[in-house]
Amino acid sequence: MRFGPVRLLTLGSRWHGRSVYLHLDEKGIQGIELSDAPPLAEISVGWVDLLAWTRQPEMPSSESLHSLAERARKGGFTHVLVGGWGGWHEPAVLAKLYSDAVGLPVWMHFLAAWATPEGNLAPLESLRAEGAAGWSIPPYQPIPWRTLIQALPYLRYLGGPVFLLPFWEAAQGEIGVSETLSLALSGWRGTPVFAETVAIHAIAALHRALGSMMCIGPLSSKEGQEVAQFYGLQTFTSISYLVAHAEKLLSYNPFWKLHPPLRSAADQRYLGQAVLSREMLVASGDILPPAEEKNIEWSAAAIGQPTVHVFASLLWETGGTLSSEGWAPEKLIQLLAENPRRFLGISPFGLEVGAPLDFTVFRIEDRAEPLSAPWSEYTSALRVLGTIRCLADAHSLQSQMS
Repeated sequence: MRFGPVRLLTLGSRWHGRSVYLHLDEKGIQGIELSDAPPLAEISVGWVDLLAWTRQPEMPSSESLHSLAERARKGGFTHVLVGGWGGWHEPAVLAKLYSDAVGLPVWMHFLAAWATPEGNLAPLESLRAEGAAGWSIPPYQPIPWRTLIQALPYLRYLGGPVFLLPFWEAAQGEIGVSETLSLALSGWRGTPVFAETVAIHAIAALHRALGSMMCIGPLSSKEGQEVAQFYGLQTFTSISYLVAHAEKLLSYNPFWKLHPPLRSAADQRYLGQAVLSREMLVASGDILPPAEEKNIEWSAAAIGQPTVHVFASLLWETGGTLSSEGWAPEKLIQLLAENPRRFLGISPFGLEVGAPLDFTVFRIEDRAEPLSAPWSEYTSALRVLGTIRCLADAHSLQSQMS
């Protein structure tokens, strides 16, 4: 079919920034034709979310993989790395997840747990054989340091990124937001920044000694990013830390209960600039807790936010606010598609003849509109039209654009 006209965004390509028609079949792009007509939308290689979380299959009543995939598709993503909120350390569980993911509207890549909840070493080779795309442990589980020392040589051999949340559990502090303003602004658990930086120093020492493809985060503070950068560690943050700071905690709204906690406005600006300058990666960090666990009194509420469906929209507005140079769709594509694809080795890295059907189609509207609840206090001019993973998607989008 002939799809377009669209403005093609592929840095380094002779087609970049030009209005084109794409000639598509089920195998991918068979030809590219220049167009004199103004483009109806922008198109890029499909966006990749570096990290979202699910409680499946341990908690069947929680959000299904299909629902998570639908939210990711609406957000413009074609690939999502998914970690287990309870940790997936059993090969049979990983095999079931991949079976359940067949036919979903996004490609899901599952992160296996390198340690059991008891802190013992998981069967790493069996997990890799079942398709583990990388490695993580639940974000609330303290790092079993002795097991990490055992695991890293194996993980370096087996391959795949190792996602580590740097958190020193000895520095948790009090439960709840303190009535003292200075402590309230330090986070929902009164957690000091050194809970992050101390853990980064330890991780850096292990990385020097044992190697492996580590990705440290989500980082929440300027100090954490500076320490990690000093050691040459690959870092990432989550979109929540780019759009809000600790003042939100004073509302006691459990929607803003995160781990690690929101930090200062200065931390928020610094992390945003680090992402825009491509010094660190950015992920949705999506988790949708059950309503009965989230919409309750603050101290008992679950941590996490649903973000993947608004991730790109929030990032677009963040770039417009913080960028000292011209902020453009090309820069957004670097952050959402090119950088994570190169980090993870997910091809293609751009749109050329022969590229498979793996595209995101979107527009930048003239006026920003409110996002859907619970993000309705935020607005964005970015509008995702859809993704293309098969010819039926392309036909549907062509009708929608025309």
